[in-house]
Amino acid sequence: MKFFAGLLVFVVVFAAVGVGMHYSMYQKPGIFIWSVTQDPGEGGFLERTTFALAGTVEEKEVSADVGGSTETNKPEEVLEAAPAPEPAEVTEQEEENSVISLFDGKELGQWEKTQFGGEGDVFVNEDGNLEFGFGAILTGVHWGGEVPATSNYEITLDAMKIDGNDFFCALTFPVRDSHATFVIGGWGGGVVGISSVDDLDASENETMNIEGFESDKWFKIRVLVTDEKLQAWIDEDEKVNLDLEGRKISLRPGDIELCVPIGIASFQTRAQFRNITWRNLPSEE
Repeated sequence: MKFFAGLLVFVVVFAAVGVGMHYSMYQKPGIFIWSVTQDPGEGGFLERTTFALAGTVEEKEVSADVGGSTETNKPEEVLEAAPAPEPAEVTEQEEENSVISLFDGKELGQWEKTQFGGEGDVFVNEDGNLEFGFGAILTGVHWGGEVPATSNYEITLDAMKIDGNDFFCALTFPVRDSHATFVIGGWGGGVVGISSVDDLDASENETMNIEGFESDKWFKIRVLVTDEKLQAWIDEDEKVNLDLEGRKISLRPGDIELCVPIGIASFQTRAQFRNITWRNLPSEE
């Protein structure tokens, strides 16, 4: 008897808890998750409350007077995806400052072998580098396309001497209405400077430096030309910082004149080149 009495108490308490829980959650008669149906004759006395709610949710109508008429706002069943943002447009200045590759490592492209007479081989080697063979005098290439600018630009390349005892890189470039050459390792292998300034070549003017260059080592060459200055670096060392006001900039008379508007040459020296790039600069840089 004690067992049945305890069971009856448990059932009554359990039911009371269920009824209270259902009412607190759904504010309608029921027990736990079952609701008392309004019409017990259709389908039974109880039905699952969550199902009932899902089946009886009505569209909420909100009426507002607009010019004397009534508008009804209904919840949307599907949210429209936000439109994807349009790609940002590249400004003229960003495009102007972009780096232009002048050598793709596959073919000469717009570079042309310069006919110095007695020049060595010029080719793209298996490593994708531009290579110059030994020549009787100069060996090199010049740009056959339109020059991107004559001032406010930067040109860079990597250069390596393989074998030889004179300059392994002479980079010719425009300077406003003229041209100049950054000579690296000339006059027996050690002179660095600009040819020419006030009709004085790199061995004679104020840009002259004496440097040593190991073979089979890459050197990063960088030249920057603005309306006011001509600057040049080897790796991180600035070798030239020349104010252009009142100065005459020109090429050293001779075969190097064949290297315009942009040219790379070596003198009786095997050399390789890679990563040849050009970047236009805004006038204030």
